[in-house]
Amino acid sequence: MSIPPDIVIIGAGAAGLAAAIELGHAGLAVSILEARNRIGGRIFTLSDPVCHAPLELGAEFIHGRPPEIWNLLKKRRVRVKEVDGDNWCVQSGRLGKCDFFSEVDEILKQMDDRTMDESFVDFLKHCCRQSKTNRRLQEAKERALSYVIGFNAADPSRVSVHWLVKGMRAEEPIEGDRAFRAQRGYADLIEILQRQLVNAGVSIHLGIKVDSIHWRPGHVEVRANDSTSLAAPRVLITLPLGVLQASTEENGAVRFAPELPRQKKRALSKLAMGKVIRVTLRFRERFWVRLPKDRRKGSETLAKMSFLFSQDDWFPVGVDRIVAADSLSRGVPEEDEEEDEEEQGEDEEQDEESDDEGEGYSE
Repeated sequence: MSIPPDIVIIGAGAAGLAAAIELGHAGLAVSILEARNRIGGRIFTLSDPVCHAPLELGAEFIHGRPPEIWNLLKKRRVRVKEVDGDNWCVQSGRLGKCDFFSEVDEILKQMDDRTMDESFVDFLKHCCRQSKTNRRLQEAKERALSYVIGFNAADPSRVSVHWLVKGMRAEEPIEGDRAFRAQRGYADLIEILQRQLVNAGVSIHLGIKVDSIHWRPGHVEVRANDSTSLAAPRVLITLPLGVLQASTEENGAVRFAPELPRQKKRALSKLAMGKVIRVTLRFRERFWVRLPKDRRKGSETLAKMSFLFSQDDWFPVGVDRIVAADSLSRGVPEEDEEEDEEEQGEDEEQDEESDDEGEGYSE
């Protein structure tokens, strides 16, 4: 870090990496400081040693077709597969096809960001008053609540209706209701970004835990690891929200001198991150292709299940995803989809014949 940079970026998550690439290509000397021993932040992919399938410890799905991600994957011809299949639910202790999505959509469409803002829980209290006498509508309200908790990872008593509406509106142009996975998970994207960082001449320093930031207009001094110091005309901070909200006495906190302006502190206090606990299991065989056991002859099984929605006490809004290990490598680049439709159809027929063989995942 002997060459003084034009700008220091603190944090090597997706935001920090993307900003560094743009600034580097614009001709600035950029240095990234990252406390971890890797880049990627909340993107962290491992590879299963047995099936060589990607296991995501952070971000998992590519939601829709955001150009910021898809353009990079297309350019490198990364194979992408859509997560499709049947949605199943556990209702009254029995497995069955989910049949509540249309009712939930109708409830969510009633949210309005032109009225006074409120929490999602408060919205539910007055949006469907007839639910007290309509069991079906009451179930839909419960599923809508589970959707906000599960999909948005949000506390329904705190999350803003205006924020939910803006999020739904932003999903529309990118087909945000569809989910995809890259062949090697988000590791493919991080690898692409890493190459771009090198091409942009960005300097990356891992294992650098920032302790304090001393700033004044036109000059910043970043102090890290109790001894390291780096000066620059400007700094871009992309630290996790939890770090920015931590008090100066907490472990891992970053101290600002002078303190951040009051309006920035107030804005930070109004933000929250959702919490998710996930469990990944690997099975010797795909036993779910024989479920449900009490099905009628000729009726469907869970062989083509993509999501299983449960309201169990242990995973009250858990989304258990079944991943067939051999299917993860059959995606195609976006521009090749039409050419490979016939070939994919043949592969799917072969899969149906051998669905009870090989290994699979429940996440």
